[in-house]
Amino acid sequence: MIKQNKWPSRKQWLQFFRILGKKERIFFATVFVIFIASLSICLHAFYINNTIIVPANYGHIKEGIIGQPQLINPLYSSISDTDKDLVELLFSGLMKYNGQGEIIPDLISEYAIENGGRNIVFSIKNNVKWHDGALLTIDDVIFTIELVQKTEYSSPLRTNWLGVEIEKTSDYSALLTLRQTYTGFKESLVNLKIMPKHIWEGKTFQAMTSSIQLNIFHPIGSGPYKIGKVNQNNDKTIRSIVLLRNANYYDDPPYISKVELFFFNSEDELRRNYERGRITSTSIAYYENAQIVEMPSYYNLFLNNQRKPLDNKEVRQALTLLTSRELNSPFLSSFYSLPNPEKIFSFNEEEGLKLLEKNGYIIKDEVRTKTIERSSGFQFTKTLQVGSNNAEVRKLQECLSEDKDIYPSGNISGYFGQETKDAVILFQEKYKDDILVPNNLTKGNGIVKASTIKKLNEVCFIVPGEEIKMSFVLKTTTHPELIKTAEDIKEQWAKYGIEIEIKTYDASAIKKVITNRDFDILLFGVQLGGILEPTPFYHSSQRVDPGLNLSLYQSTKADETIEKIRTLENEERLSALSELEALIIEDAPVIPLYAPNYYYIINEELKGFAIEKIVEPSKRFVEINKWYLKEKRIWN
Repeated sequence: MIKQNKWPSRKQWLQFFRILGKKERIFFATVFVIFIASLSICLHAFYINNTIIVPANYGHIKEGIIGQPQLINPLYSSISDTDKDLVELLFSGLMKYNGQGEIIPDLISEYAIENGGRNIVFSIKNNVKWHDGALLTIDDVIFTIELVQKTEYSSPLRTNWLGVEIEKTSDYSALLTLRQTYTGFKESLVNLKIMPKHIWEGKTFQAMTSSIQLNIFHPIGSGPYKIGKVNQNNDKTIRSIVLLRNANYYDDPPYISKVELFFFNSEDELRRNYERGRITSTSIAYYENAQIVEMPSYYNLFLNNQRKPLDNKEVRQALTLLTSRELNSPFLSSFYSLPNPEKIFSFNEEEGLKLLEKNGYIIKDEVRTKTIERSSGFQFTKTLQVGSNNAEVRKLQECLSEDKDIYPSGNISGYFGQETKDAVILFQEKYKDDILVPNNLTKGNGIVKASTIKKLNEVCFIVPGEEIKMSFVLKTTTHPELIKTAEDIKEQWAKYGIEIEIKTYDASAIKKVITNRDFDILLFGVQLGGILEPTPFYHSSQRVDPGLNLSLYQSTKADETIEKIRTLENEERLSALSELEALIIEDAPVIPLYAPNYYYIINEELKGFAIEKIVEPSKRFVEINKWYLKEKRIWN
């Protein structure tokens, strides 16, 4: 039996190094270092080639928001941007937007549109849980839709769901039936965030809107985050709300462990806290190094089409031409990938002034004014004298009776007698310079002939002349940016003899102005959706509140085109929208001014934010489950 050699002991190894010469030891050490380095490189390469970098579940972001939460409740959140932010993080909809502003399924797993667009057959995911662990089923969807539709709950979403019927076909599927085809209905599926039936069933409107626990401290949703803690100030206002990662989120759960929303009273306070490092993300307009996100909102001058001279299309076109601005169309063509309109009314001083002058508006006392010449409502044409008996005599007596010194009895008989003759003599002598002197007479003769007829026509039955001034009251909110814009408009138009008085209102007061359409010109913002829907802004049925046709625009052709657009899809819809856009530009019911981008400031360490378009500020969170602060490697 052969005895196996043992591995050399430490003492033997030391002997090995002693028997080596100096050059041999250097050679050995060099080879050994090369071996270790090569081994490390090989191991590192093996690790790199067989692992991938993924976001780590880690971190805490601090978001700054202006305003206070009121109702973290999908039924009412559309009233407040602050509430919409929280609802976006805590609740889920049937559909949602992605980072490019496209509508994609959310809770829906699959769907089909049938019956010419009137039916939507859909199924929802069967692995969705509410924050309290209960399963979300089609019963919750039906319950939410019915809540929205009930008059007594007064949801702002109700208008978009009138006439919509839903029929349950299984625990996770249903059939939606629309009263008529509407290709923009997908956006209603985005805006409807589903509420838990087991939490809200049986609650009255009063209970639903007054429950602090369910609307602030413990709202139950199915979104990527859930309420962790609500921190209050001494005066019971909310300082911050801590949201915790929903590890059971049906989509990819978020990587950011905690999102804390801090609430401020003003932009100045928000800015100070950001610059002091107390918050890590927020929105401050035009802030340097912010992420710029496109949004379908813009500011308009709404021209009241029912008031003079704004009821004149060419006057509205002239004002449009005399306004220096960024937008030439109210349809935001680039956001919706519409072709650029062929005809626009871009700034053109010469053409604008020509249109005003064509319509009779010239400078008078420094204000551009149109004078409508006064005219007589009745013209005398016949010679009248004693014995005449006709309608013109009656008119003569009516005119003379206006002056009691001339015709004290005021008798209107239609017969020219001595009493009427005496009155005519007094009339002729009152206006002797116009009647007697040119005819070399010293006394009146009581006969109504050429000179007397001419004077009667000048002073009898006169319709007063009218002056229409280019002088308007422009109303807007107290927001500093809008006040500055109003002042810029006033300065621009003053150069052309167009006078502007600016009146500003707080949020509640401007709402009353809008409701009553009580303005000549209104400077206000427009918020469009992900799908361009012109109905609320330009259909004649929307001229009264709560419609948004604030300019009181009315056009049969526009109405017909809008109704056609609601039934079309794809290229046909784009073509009809372009047709309507050209019509709106031509009629000029509004003057579009500029479209501000959304400025979002985020921590430099934050990765995964890839939003290009959002339809409203709360949609900045649509892909928050992809955001992360740290990375890690996992075996592939």
